[in-house]
Amino acid sequence: MSSAVAAAALLVAAGAALAMGPAPLERPSLVVRAAIQGPIDEKYKIPVPKEQGKIAAGAERDYLGGKLKIAVTEVANDAIKVKVNGGEETSVKASELTLFQVSDAEMCTVVYLGKSGQKAIVAGRCDPVTDELKAAAAEQLAHRGDKVVGPREVIAGAAKGTLKNPYEGNAQVAAEGHQLFLANSCNGCHGGNGGGGMCPPLSNEVWVYGSDPDTLFRLITLGSDDLQAEGYSRKGRENVVGPMPPYGDIIENSDDLWKIVTFIQSLHQK
Repeated sequence: MSSAVAAAALLVAAGAALAMGPAPLERPSLVVRAAIQGPIDEKYKIPVPKEQGKIAAGAERDYLGGKLKIAVTEVANDAIKVKVNGGEETSVKASELTLFQVSDAEMCTVVYLGKSGQKAIVAGRCDPVTDELKAAAAEQLAHRGDKVVGPREVIAGAAKGTLKNPYEGNAQVAAEGHQLFLANSCNGCHGGNGGGGMCPPLSNEVWVYGSDPDTLFRLITLGSDDLQAEGYSRKGRENVVGPMPPYGDIIENSDDLWKIVTFIQSLHQK
């Protein structure tokens, strides 16, 4: 592994929403912030969308043969605004699983994966409403307004060598990290599966600064120069060598950064 991890630093993420569709429901519409890919996702296994497409602001796209209709009304780097099946406009922040109950029988999951030009890359799926999904939605509501902690804040509050990846070994989170990796063109430098290209590979056995999650998290956040200034030293060397710029002021949500680290770590699991 090397300073090439820089390209794995991706768009910010923080927040999502649960909203009603046009079908009449027994409870009022809820719009909430959701800490989706953290403990809530682990506890309730919120379904991860696989079908994805690009949608420009002001356009609509059908998913699942027309069962799910997602209209995007606004596109930004860190969030989009959508209407699902004609429901109310809802803000969906990047990389967070967002639940929309579109009828008494179905709950749909939507995720904003990033921008492609001026279009949003949006994935969606629908599943039968279950007690588990209802519980997940209720817990999302309970976390409404949770503070998003940035990577630099995490580093400031942690002694050297103490950071642990909360998602380590989680295949589902690694898969989402890979989607973010591709959606943000990290593959342009490091290859689609981290095999390298213009920049060093992420999938070989060389770790320039170390393979532990503390080092990887700080490397992406601080960049290689500031990492060395913090007392971290080179342990290996790649054929392709170059400094990695810091991304701690670009990635607003430390949780998003951990997902990328999880994908990188998964490349080395046998």
